[in-house]
Amino acid sequence: MSQKLLKLIHKENISEYSDIYTFERADGSLFEFVGGQYVILNAGIDKDGKVIKRAYSILSSDSKADSFQICVKRLETGKASSILPTLELGSELEYSGPWGKFAGDPTWPSPGFSLILATDTGITSLVGLLLSKKFSNRLDSTIAVWLKTKEEDFLSENELTKTLSEVSNFPNIFHIPPISDQNRISSALEILKSILGDCTVPENVFLSGDGNILRELRSELIRLGTLESKIGMEAFFNTQRNTSPAISLG
Repeated sequence: MSQKLLKLIHKENISEYSDIYTFERADGSLFEFVGGQYVILNAGIDKDGKVIKRAYSILSSDSKADSFQICVKRLETGKASSILPTLELGSELEYSGPWGKFAGDPTWPSPGFSLILATDTGITSLVGLLLSKKFSNRLDSTIAVWLKTKEEDFLSENELTKTLSEVSNFPNIFHIPPISDQNRISSALEILKSILGDCTVPENVFLSGDGNILRELRSELIRLGTLESKIGMEAFFNTQRNTSPAISLG
């Protein structure tokens, strides 16, 4: 099987700690995906000779298939996030994807009220869904929510406004405690309660970001009446243990 390669065609520094990268397929063919999906990039080899693979949610609209964007947060200990800023335009990276069966399911969302909720860097999945073709005609029946810390420096609200300039539904933004705070989950649950209030329980849900929070929110939504089969979840960190090799999202 021949290598699948992406070519870097543009990069933009949007904050002290974040960059947006634009890729196209190296062979010039279209990159078809569905909003909310992600790609896995092979960023290189680490000092121990292991391949550095990281998954990144696609930030741009799926109505454009000639290229796509991802947003990457620079982490002091991040192997991939320290390599990507050094790439020159025209550099090629091996990749796989797009991945994300739930977001790509043509039967989801079903008719009815939808909730898209992200914490922290999970905002990229939320943006991808809001910009997607499948949500373009149902934004009036969709609530979008971003739970972030006050100190979050990944994607500024100004940058978010710019990215979603053509979307009528802007996310409701709430501040939650830092990852280390023991009140973080309870705060998120209280916000969910305040959002739903007396509203109809959502028929469709997509959750992305902190796995510890997402699992509790999913349990609460199921308790309230949302079908588990209608809840999609992408944990960017604090993922559950499993027997298969884990690839971190974000």
